Amino acid sequence: MVVLTHERMELVSGVSCGHVSGNPVVHYVGIDPGNHLPLMIALDSRGRHWLTDGTRSTVVYPPMRENTGVGAVSFTYDYSVDGATSLLSAVDPIKTKELPYDSLIHVNWLILAVYRMVQTHPRGTLGIDRAVLDHDPLFASNQLRVKIQGAEKLYLIKRFRPRRRGHFLIEIIARDNEQVMLLAEHTVLGLVLNKTWEVSVGDAEQQSREIMADVLEFIWECNTDQRNIATGNTSQGGRT
Repeated sequence: MVVLTHERMELVSGVSCGHVSGNPVVHYVGIDPGNHLPLMIALDSRGRHWLTDGTRSTVVYPPMRENTGVGAVSFTYDYSVDGATSLLSAVDPIKTKELPYDSLIHVNWLILAVYRMVQTHPRGTLGIDRAVLDHDPLFASNQLRVKIQGAEKLYLIKRFRPRRRGHFLIEIIARDNEQVMLLAEHTVLGLVLNKTWEVSVGDAEQQSREIMADVLEFIWECNTDQRNIATGNTSQGGRT
């Protein structure tokens, strides 16, 4: 599992998340705030790590390199967005019509853009208790997935019955067929949402706003149903 917190990930060896210029991507750093391109670590045939956004590249060391000589020193590179953009700022970009990505890069790029938008809502905002980015174990091709969990609350489902604890669960999953899937449900209110997007190449920022709008609408529905149930309106909507 890869968990990103404050724009950082732990590097997991042997994981491929698409290819850039023929080299497998083993790690996503985040999105460059200036040009909105994904920052990635690709592995070449010589085992070197390349930091790239598709227009600029530079060789970097793995996150830890041991020097076994006299006066041994451990070299550590911080795989953060700030560190990556600082390194690439010294490299002139190569402007081309098409970036050297395969389709999986574009799908994961969209997931990164969505996660960045989720992170603009701090913990507790909108009832969001936890949001993480990890590799999706449901599919064999190691796409990224955003998981959003709501805070546990008490809900009155029926009058004169004990209140039940519940929360919403939302997943935005990158798929290897150039689609992004949104799955959402509430554990006690009976609300369900299942939606799929065809990825528009190079349009990750706009599509991320569309996906986030659906996420916020679902969260709003959960809160609205909570208010309606509390006042005695027991109608429970479902969306598919």
